[in-house]
Amino acid sequence: MRRVRQYQGGFIITLELILVSTILVIGTFIGVVALRDVLFKQYVEKQSRDIYVSDSNGLVLGQALSFDQHEAPRIPYIDRLVPPLSPDPAHRNYRALISIRDDRFTTREAVYYDGENCTGTPCIKAPSDENEDNIGIDNVAATGAVGYLYKSQAGPTYAIGRSPNGITGYLFRDTGNACPISPDAVRSRYMSEKVVTGSPCEPLETSSTETTPGTTTTTQTYVADAYTDCLIGLGAIPGGVVDTCSCPANYSEQNDVIRAAESEIDASLLVGLNAVRGFAKDVVDVVEAADLQVGTVCCPVGSVLSNTGLADTIAYAIIEDAIYATLTDARKIDKSIDTLNNNLSPQTIVCVEETTTTTPGTGGSRSLVLREATQVLAPDTSDNALANFTAPFKINLPADASSDDWVYTLPGKEGPND
Repeated sequence: MRRVRQYQGGFIITLELILVSTILVIGTFIGVVALRDVLFKQYVEKQSRDIYVSDSNGLVLGQALSFDQHEAPRIPYIDRLVPPLSPDPAHRNYRALISIRDDRFTTREAVYYDGENCTGTPCIKAPSDENEDNIGIDNVAATGAVGYLYKSQAGPTYAIGRSPNGITGYLFRDTGNACPISPDAVRSRYMSEKVVTGSPCEPLETSSTETTPGTTTTTQTYVADAYTDCLIGLGAIPGGVVDTCSCPANYSEQNDVIRAAESEIDASLLVGLNAVRGFAKDVVDVVEAADLQVGTVCCPVGSVLSNTGLADTIAYAIIEDAIYATLTDARKIDKSIDTLNNNLSPQTIVCVEETTTTTPGTGGSRSLVLREATQVLAPDTSDNALANFTAPFKINLPADASSDDWVYTLPGKEGPND
């Protein structure tokens, strides 16, 4: 009987082991399949988010880091052939940032040539050099033609120059040596960022004179008189302190304009005080000892406070308040006011709308100090690094989505609609 019980106990233990093993194996397979599906969906979604640029033959140029102002993808090109070459300890690799449109390569920097139509000897500016040429594609000074990546990596300047077909573009870098052509001999520049259908090459005139910059003109149009009920207060003068107040409905405070004119207000205040100092010293003492409170000025929403005559007007109001609060002799009051009118020119403070108009500079004549440029070659070849890529260029498209696709959620978020 005891032996039978032992046999039965072994049978039960074996049955339990088989049952547990079956559950574990099935559960493991289910978990592995679920993990596989999640990882695969995540990989597909990542492929949809990542943007790669390729040419017409399917050669991948690289992954886009960002997009430029023309919505062209930007990719980095790593130049590993800058002298001294590896394994020299002084060797360094550098990045060139290239934008890729459907038919061409572009960069912020330009390449300069001593021949017409961007032919002849190429040269490039030094890194981050705004002084030699900062005229962008709109032909306005201080708007472009300067890249700051190359100064940041303490390396040469890279730029897209003319390729044999005149459109696609080749990659150039400066050698660090002086340009072999004189500045006055420069006749054209390859401004690859230009938005044109053909070649972006443009004629260029150089001279010893500085480029004529663009001008900006601001026109003011009267809107309304400013709300000045609580403009001026003198803390040391009884009754002169302005109560705290807010702007009326549809008005906004303009105290930033007053703060910007503080130095001019102080200068006008000094002129007015010096004018009455000889016969109204009490007024001067009160103003100089007072805790001046400019208060609040308001303008209709959408307009701004005009600074025309603002300094004299505020200084006049401060001294006028002090005259009436301090003096009791009518003749001295009249004399003080007349003297103040002869030395300051108060005006009605008004609110205006400002319109800014920019007039382009000539952008034609400039003095250039350039560096020698050389083509960036592909490794182990004598071809330009961009010569093997053929337009039109294109980017990959996102994959199809379905209801159970992986949904990318930013860290700290709980769902796609948060």
